[in-house]
Amino acid sequence: MKHSLLCSAIALSLFGCGGSSSDSENTPSQPQNTAPSLSGVANNTVKALQSTTVTLEMSDNESDALTFTIEDKPQWVTVDLSENTAALTLAPGFFDIGSHELALNVSDGELSQAYSLTVEVDDNPEQWRDDISLSRAELRGAWSNSANDFNIVFNGYDAGALIIDDTMKQFDYELNNSATAVNLAVDPALCGPYCEREQQTATLRAVAESDSQLRIHVEGLEQNYTFNMAKRSAPSVEKAYSTDELVLGSSFLGQLEINTESNLEAKFYLPNQYYKSAGIVGTYDGEILDVNEVIINGPLSYYSDKADVIFSQHFYKKTSGGIKEITLGRNVNYVEPLFIDDNFIVYDIVHSGEVLSSLDGHSVDDFDGLAPLLTDYASLSAQYRLNQVAPPALSFGDKYIGRLVGEHIINDTVFLKAVEVIFDTATELTIPFTVPHAEEPYELPITYEIGPNQLTLNYQESEVEVAFFQNHKGDTLIASDMSQGPKWVTPFIAIQEQQPLSVQSFAGVYEHITDAYYKSDVFYSVFHSDGTLGYRLLADGPLDEVELSEETTHFWGVHDSRVVFIEYDSCSQATNFAECLSLVKRADADNLFTYVQSLTPLSTGAESTIFNYSSYYGGWTNSESDSVSNTAVNSLRQLKKH
Repeated sequence: MKHSLLCSAIALSLFGCGGSSSDSENTPSQPQNTAPSLSGVANNTVKALQSTTVTLEMSDNESDALTFTIEDKPQWVTVDLSENTAALTLAPGFFDIGSHELALNVSDGELSQAYSLTVEVDDNPEQWRDDISLSRAELRGAWSNSANDFNIVFNGYDAGALIIDDTMKQFDYELNNSATAVNLAVDPALCGPYCEREQQTATLRAVAESDSQLRIHVEGLEQNYTFNMAKRSAPSVEKAYSTDELVLGSSFLGQLEINTESNLEAKFYLPNQYYKSAGIVGTYDGEILDVNEVIINGPLSYYSDKADVIFSQHFYKKTSGGIKEITLGRNVNYVEPLFIDDNFIVYDIVHSGEVLSSLDGHSVDDFDGLAPLLTDYASLSAQYRLNQVAPPALSFGDKYIGRLVGEHIINDTVFLKAVEVIFDTATELTIPFTVPHAEEPYELPITYEIGPNQLTLNYQESEVEVAFFQNHKGDTLIASDMSQGPKWVTPFIAIQEQQPLSVQSFAGVYEHITDAYYKSDVFYSVFHSDGTLGYRLLADGPLDEVELSEETTHFWGVHDSRVVFIEYDSCSQATNFAECLSLVKRADADNLFTYVQSLTPLSTGAESTIFNYSSYYGGWTNSESDSVSNTAVNSLRQLKKH
């Protein structure tokens, strides 16, 4: 009996013994060779940090020398060879958890037989460690599990993004006192690191570690998660579009594209000031973009030549008492992409602060809370990635949700943000602008051309490019005025035929899904059947906590297939909706101040309805030209009826 060891495999050689005869006349015919066999192969289960032994028996009808191999043998499998057996010791660790197929082979040198041994490595929470310390430097970056359906991103300060399947949420984080756990405060939706909505608390800790991986356990979310996580390499940057979580009104369309001399369209969240977009010019070294110039689209001040973002705040003087207003600036230093895939983009914007106003002889430390606003800080920006697509097939004569133009002026009225479009033919379309109290919408006819990547509108003596996108959910979105760079995106949806409105059918309690107040959970509007409305009732909790008997603020009624609601102040002499609407129309005709709003149902889903929300301000006086101007604004809102 001999053993032989083959390269890159464990081998067992079995030698049989036999005799031979010199009488050639009586030599029997040679029997046909048969393949050897292996017994004892079965499915096996073992826990991490435990071991078990699998015993395999080899045999051959002709007693030939046999060779046993395991292809690509894992390190946690060892083989003990003895006689005609191979004892496999399975001793996996936490980073071997999962299903493994061991490819076995037994051969007599001429014929071989393949076998498969399934080994299931299970978790072993009893052996989890609770003493693994973490640091911000170690955590910084993006971590993913093997299925890539659980990703977590940390910046080097106190923010991160959690990406589970096709959803993304931002969080603030801190290490516990022993640095063995990470406390997460998870936002309910993407609303920036300075969002003040109630956060969900969770705890992340490492229960096993290797040179390049962490096994983490997260408690406190909708369910508990335990995964082996590997740190992702720095993301490659290519041209990509992105947006925050889509709201129906409109969402900012960002552009991410970096090379040695290029721009990056970013979304900024900085202390005390929010900017929709900024164009960044700088130098990219493969990891970060050093910022040389920032062009901000948003509110600017006379300090803008000294700092990128300006804001003022009151501070208490610790030494002499009293309150002083101090003007501060935030300078954007560099941008670092942290995570990029087909659905999401996450990056840091690192900025520092400076004082732009006089401190009247005081130092920074003399004011409570001033010093932290001057330090370097990284604002995490988490966005959904959009993929540009060809224009979809259009049904001519049907109406769609989607913003194609931003502003149109006729006579003394400015029409803003139309959110409906009718494609009349392959070359002509109509954009309706809803005016709440008018009998019919104002309609703007436009000619257009369908190209391979966009629609080109002939609008106001110029061409406007309209592009289409899809998000990670497969929704189709539309962006107007792409010729001027990325602007805004809105949904692009075929409008469904709605049931006729009546006071009886519409009266009820509505949750404002896409029109929540910045610092609250949700608003409700209560349309009473008597034609009065308790508008924008703030609720910090569930619906049964809303005070439905709260004093009403508006008259409301159905007018020309839409719900019109008017504040009492606009028709103080009226006692019902019909009188109020009549007074508003008369005031508008006389160029007196008019404010009226409406909701037109466009598309109803399983739980909510998308409305065209229209507001009209009439009788505004332009002091420069002493003229009267009116403004009609359209946008999209989503409400859920309870």
